[in-house]
Amino acid sequence: MAVLKQDSGKNISDMKLLLYSAVSDFGESGIDVGEAVKFTAPKSGWKLKKISILGWSGYNETTKRIPQNMNFLVEVRDKSLNLLYKFADTQNAYFASTQGPVGATMDIPPQQVTGDFYVVFYDRGAMSIAMEQGNGTGNSYLLMDDQLVPAERKSETNETIKDNWLIRVAGE
Repeated sequence: MAVLKQDSGKNISDMKLLLYSAVSDFGESGIDVGEAVKFTAPKSGWKLKKISILGWSGYNETTKRIPQNMNFLVEVRDKSLNLLYKFADTQNAYFASTQGPVGATMDIPPQQVTGDFYVVFYDRGAMSIAMEQGNGTGNSYLLMDDQLVPAERKSETNETIKDNWLIRVAGE
């Protein structure tokens, strides 16, 4: 199975990571904002079978209680942003960890993709997704109102910094 990455490709332990939630930036309207990564199928007829996301539910053992279950959503979209597949579940089933961010892999029914496609993760305020600070590849976006906006921010010196969402996919 081929693994596709659109981040810097470094070992995760060598990345400068930050946890991000769209609800933190956009309030309640952030529920409808997705963290999207653009991938390119390595060959014609390639089938996407797995989606991996590095994220965290916020559980840290200080209260000895796992956070209340809330839903997250994952979508696979084609190059025109047409919906190909949708998957929802609770964050604690995948992202509850006392050690901080955890890589969760979701097996999905094989989705044949051609050319460019997107995997979109909606954290819905249920959890945070890991974001690689800097080293932006230009393949990470926010999906808002069916529009892609580059995942970037301004530094203290007003420099634009591109970031990467930690979403990877696998297929054959």
